[in-house]
Amino acid sequence: MSELTTKLFLDIKEFEKYQEMLKCQVHIDEERHGEYCLPGYPDRHNFHHLLRILRDHKDGLTSDQLIFDYDFRPSELDDATSALVNNNLATTTTDNDKYRIHLTDEGIEVAHKLLTRREKIAEAVYRSLSENEQRDLDRIINILLEDYKNRDVNYTGLNAICNCK
Repeated sequence: MSELTTKLFLDIKEFEKYQEMLKCQVHIDEERHGEYCLPGYPDRHNFHHLLRILRDHKDGLTSDQLIFDYDFRPSELDDATSALVNNNLATTTTDNDKYRIHLTDEGIEVAHKLLTRREKIAEAVYRSLSENEQRDLDRIINILLEDYKNRDVNYTGLNAICNCK
């Protein structure tokens, strides 16, 4: 089984490489239209992440919730919030050094477009599999993920050492 296990490991590495390139292709195609960039804000990952989180919280979230529950660094959160507010995608209300951020209708629409983009990426990557094959693959991946999570490994430390994404 060792030879098969090694082959599987190498095949998955190659798969991940192609998956990342297909994801990049979808991003390039859509960014040509300028829909996912905010003027004056170079790090789109933070404000995209904030948009996706806020999309699921119609009452908004406080800065503390975003920092402690969603692992935003305060400076990243401030920058992402400023980018969204300056582009009319969100509003904030202040209360005792904390603020609550809410998406505007335009922000909700942009967050929905990001969700649609995720669906396009997933379709580009997995379109050759039937629905049943996708379910089977998901089941197998979840078995592996559960095993990884339950191992006696300091993933936080490894992430810092290996500079993993």
